[in-house]
Amino acid sequence: MSPDSAAQRTNNIGNLNVPSEWKAESEQSPASGSTSWIARGLIVTIASALAWYTWGHWGDFQVDCGRELYVPAAIVHGKLLYRDLWYMYGPLAPYLQALAFRIFGTSLTVLYMIGLALTIGSALLIFEITRQFDLPVPATIAPSLFFLSEAYPPFIFNYMFPYSYAAAMASTFGFACLYFALRYLRTGRQLHLALTSFLAGLALLTKIEFGIACLVLLGFLLVVHLIIERSFQSVKQDVFCCFAGLSPALMIYGWFIWKLSAKFIFLDNWIATPGTYMMRTFGKRMMAFVGFRFSLSEWTFDGYTVLFSIGLWYIIAAADAAVISRLQVRSRLYVITIVLVDLLLALMVRMHSGEATSVVTAILFQMMCPQGLFLLGGFFLLHGLWKWRRQLTFSLPLAEAALSIYATVVSIRVMLEVGPWRGGYAVFFNIPLFIIFVIVTVRVVRRASLSLDTTRSERLVGSMVSVNILLLFIMLFPKPGVLSTSLTTEYGTFYTHPDIAVLYPRIISFMKTHTRNGRDILVLPEPPSLYVFAGMEAPSRWYSLLPGYIDPAKEGEFIRDLVASNVSYVLISNRAVSEYGVDSFGIGYDQPIYKWLMDNYQKVDQFGPLADESHVPYIMSVYARKSAVLGPFHYDIH
Repeated sequence: MSPDSAAQRTNNIGNLNVPSEWKAESEQSPASGSTSWIARGLIVTIASALAWYTWGHWGDFQVDCGRELYVPAAIVHGKLLYRDLWYMYGPLAPYLQALAFRIFGTSLTVLYMIGLALTIGSALLIFEITRQFDLPVPATIAPSLFFLSEAYPPFIFNYMFPYSYAAAMASTFGFACLYFALRYLRTGRQLHLALTSFLAGLALLTKIEFGIACLVLLGFLLVVHLIIERSFQSVKQDVFCCFAGLSPALMIYGWFIWKLSAKFIFLDNWIATPGTYMMRTFGKRMMAFVGFRFSLSEWTFDGYTVLFSIGLWYIIAAADAAVISRLQVRSRLYVITIVLVDLLLALMVRMHSGEATSVVTAILFQMMCPQGLFLLGGFFLLHGLWKWRRQLTFSLPLAEAALSIYATVVSIRVMLEVGPWRGGYAVFFNIPLFIIFVIVTVRVVRRASLSLDTTRSERLVGSMVSVNILLLFIMLFPKPGVLSTSLTTEYGTFYTHPDIAVLYPRIISFMKTHTRNGRDILVLPEPPSLYVFAGMEAPSRWYSLLPGYIDPAKEGEFIRDLVASNVSYVLISNRAVSEYGVDSFGIGYDQPIYKWLMDNYQKVDQFGPLADESHVPYIMSVYARKSAVLGPFHYDIH
């Protein structure tokens, strides 16, 4: 082989050997570049349109979303995270939110814009990740559209106003880390490795499970470089580069540990750390609830769903290919028309009710996004490593393995609940696995359409993937009407349930008119957003009391905080905590605190319930302190 032809087959970049099967972006055709920019524009347009359509119809102020307003607002007023504000995640998200509040003012709109930036940024990063693999344009766009279909629901698991901006932010950092890891495998440039490690540090600073997944990915890059080069000397620079990228995160954690101690941060605040009271008491149930289960029957079922989905894709693709071949169809329009027949049949089934139809609908769900994506990710990892072992170079199978490593590690906690159909929590974890699913389905359709020429086969692939993502988009399309009533506060407008929209202003007005020192009203068990709306702060660093949040050994400290703040009124809502497997506050958990409150406070009235409520009515009971004469309770709350 001549030197020139050898140069055509291999790109030598730095000291890495990168096969030419992985074309650099500079080698792509202008048409490919223009198509990519059109795809990016489409993603941004859809993301913006969905944000406009669902504006303010996100989250739930009765649960975690209130914390996302209270904590950064308190930081703006000089509070130190962890010491003055109990917080269970890394420090980056609340400080970035607080910075935005300081620049633009404390408002819900600022949080919404942060959520929109995270949503658009994540969708574009997902597109760039998928572009690293040999996929047609529709398949490259599909994971981003699937992500957008999950990102806007009127519940707490969304990206616009989520239960935790730390989750949405860490997920975005994880996508960026994965993208630059794939770029490193493509180019061998240490700049990409440095960015990978820096983004891994940002993920560590935000939410720990994403940081761990990024660190595992980073370790994988170093190990494969060592295997390829067979020299520790050759990876010294890479190790130094990784340490430099991680050093900002290490220094920030070092500062917090120096100020507060590791135990205080990682055990007293991070209640999901193994060994904490939360994990010993409620952790097993909570982890199982979100998908961390080891049931043989479930694992078997999930394995069947993956095999069933892949088999169904193959059968439908083979049938469509046979029709195309028999009718000698060559026009792109006719290929799309044939595949659209599949969509119409699926929609007809979806529109009808009945037991048989429900079974068919369930089959459609499992074909479009099978429950066993976690198992598929594990298989894809082994398959990628098996293909890579034959050449031991920086190649496409190695990128597939890297994608699989990040996808499986980051989704371990939801491994049996990765589908979008049950609960929605997996939106923060399931997208990398869905990318793998798209890659596999593209290859299955290509294999099933070998009887066609390359052009018609690729048209069939693109059409089938487009139909799949269109069906998913239709079925997961957000329904903002679930939160039907607007509520306007000094900090912006949001939508909620009718009874909350009526009672919240009354509760806020009560807090404003009955406080004497700005921290003498306690709201239990949630939400801390009421403190912000009333211009107050919580009387303790524990601004919410949900199961496991406070160790029994710390309950005395909480009560001392209440005494020191001279708490005059206690507001207790009927917030149910069934997801923890226990009864409500004072009955199922934190009984000593509840008993102390009942000994020292008496119920004087309540807000709600309103008449004719179609769901469980919202009620906020009002307790006044017994030991001091506060005057007659004359405020009209009805």
